[in-house]
Amino acid sequence: MIFEIRVAFRYLVSARLQTLLLTLGVAVGVVVFTFIAALMNGLGKRLVDDVTGSVAHVSLEPEEHLPPFFLSSLDGGMVPHIAVQPGRATKPLIRTYRPYLEIARRTPGVRAVVPEAFGAGILARGEKENAVAVTGVDALQIDEIAPLRRALVQGDLDIRPGNIVLGATLAKDLGVTVGDRVLLRPPALRDVVPLALTVRGIFLLGIQAVDERVIYMDIQATKTLFQLDGVSVIELKVDDVWQAQAIADRLARTTPLKVSSWLERNVRLQEGLRAQASSGEMIKGFSLVTIAIGVASALFLSVSRRRSEIGILRSFGIGRGAILRTFVLQGLFIGMIGATIGVLLGYGFAELLLHVSRRADGTSSMPIDPASGEYLRAFLLTTIASALAAVLPARSAAKLDPLQAIQS
Repeated sequence: MIFEIRVAFRYLVSARLQTLLLTLGVAVGVVVFTFIAALMNGLGKRLVDDVTGSVAHVSLEPEEHLPPFFLSSLDGGMVPHIAVQPGRATKPLIRTYRPYLEIARRTPGVRAVVPEAFGAGILARGEKENAVAVTGVDALQIDEIAPLRRALVQGDLDIRPGNIVLGATLAKDLGVTVGDRVLLRPPALRDVVPLALTVRGIFLLGIQAVDERVIYMDIQATKTLFQLDGVSVIELKVDDVWQAQAIADRLARTTPLKVSSWLERNVRLQEGLRAQASSGEMIKGFSLVTIAIGVASALFLSVSRRRSEIGILRSFGIGRGAILRTFVLQGLFIGMIGATIGVLLGYGFAELLLHVSRRADGTSSMPIDPASGEYLRAFLLTTIASALAAVLPARSAAKLDPLQAIQS
């Protein structure tokens, strides 16, 4: 094998320009491969972060209870009627929820467990009134589902009893800022004295429905105001968002609650990510085919140019296997060197694009992730493709008749 390595290396060195151009061609193919991988993986990661960053990965909700019904006769038959008094239909609650909190916390892969109480109210400041969605949460857990701390534009996240945090659009509509007093009352409970609250923080999540309608306050104050004897939902964040469905299935088997994951609520996103991944794989596959064709063409040309040399080697007793290994090694060396250069250039190119596309707030306008360039995969696949591409020209060289090769 040492002989074949030396001959293969000699062939590559003796045709420096051809070897250089071929190696650069392989490197460019690897740069394309890693760039597409970094771009597609970065885009997928950003889409998933946008979807899951401000919502629960897994939600535990109470099962819907059927309201009472009665039967009445109509044309000789019995017809069921739902017995719900107008304005009195209430959403089900998780009343004994603390055991479920412990079950969720003990589940492997769960990072945060947050009980929340919901209510609809009217928030007033002077003569201005806005309908709002109230989310009651523990003050220590307010930032564990939605990244409110990162989204703060004014104040802080102090939601101790008597304080609230609200969206920037809602604050603008009401004309309030940090430190202002507002009144909150449930719209269906006219006899309840409005609750006076102090605005302690204003956030801007970039989600219109949240920024213009949602307020956060202490969970116990929420339950008291809306006369709730339980929580509305238990929300979970998990370590790996792609394991959310498996965790949801496990909790569904261990609790009587209705369990759903973000994957169930975003089927279209999954389809889009799969289509995007398929497109990326096709482009990366074409880059590997281009590399293989380039290596095979160059080595076929090398075989044609070195027919006499191959004939001389065969006349000295060098077997067909050694000739075949010599040319396969050339393809292997070209692939390894070109892949190494391409991986380095690809990573540098991705980092450069990330740097030049960075906005003033530190985020990038281009969804590229240099760490997700699949560099090891690109190196291995390119090396293997180059070695395989060298097999046909190597077999062609091994089949040469020594006498005819010398005479030519």
